[in-house]
Amino acid sequence: MRPMVEELAEIEWFRRLAPGHLAALARSCRVETLARDAALYRSGGAPDAFFVLLAGRVGAWRGEPSDPESMLYFVTDVRHESLCLENVVADIPYFATMRALLDGTRVLRVPRSALPGMLDADRDLGIAIARHIAERLQAFTEQMTDLGSLPVTRRVAKFLLACQRPDADLIVVTLRQAEVASRLGAARQSVNQALATLAARGIIQPVGRGVYHLLDRPALVALARGGAAPGPGRPARGVVGSARARDA
Repeated sequence: MRPMVEELAEIEWFRRLAPGHLAALARSCRVETLARDAALYRSGGAPDAFFVLLAGRVGAWRGEPSDPESMLYFVTDVRHESLCLENVVADIPYFATMRALLDGTRVLRVPRSALPGMLDADRDLGIAIARHIAERLQAFTEQMTDLGSLPVTRRVAKFLLACQRPDADLIVVTLRQAEVASRLGAARQSVNQALATLAARGIIQPVGRGVYHLLDRPALVALARGGAAPGPGRPARGVVGSARARDA
């Protein structure tokens, strides 16, 4: 495992700190390793730390996953993604329950007591944190607008495009079916029907459990943007692009 100081030096919030401050901060942080479905923190808990994803995947649930009315409203597997920094800054309880979505997920725990010293040592850090919070709020606003106004097929198309990985021709859905449905604010049957519609129209082709060839990316983009959908049997324009996700 890499030394903590080296890991911290690559994370946006810490990279401008002096070596001595970085070493002191490293002694106050710890790395937590989670099994799939293990909770990192729970809704309503005191914001005693913020977190940085080091490896794996996490998701924020409002309500319990087994509750039909629960919602998986945030998912990330981006290395060094910050988690609940806004709660620590604003001193408000955690809004949701954050869980690991993959075994072996590793997360850095940064105690809230470290933040004042970080802000004192880096005068640009406050602006960077404010920008991060504003971008996160904008993304959540757009997501909630989509859930309230877009038909399921369009939501599914946007979800697949958001997962796109360059230089590949596969869509591989890494979330369970129930997690995808919760993420999109739809019933599992509706999501499956939307995927079947995309396959029937020659936009994607199932090649395994939760794995699809992306056959017509322009058509998927058009659907995501609310344009006219191609009819069944339309020939594909070629294998272009990719996305990532697994119905498991």
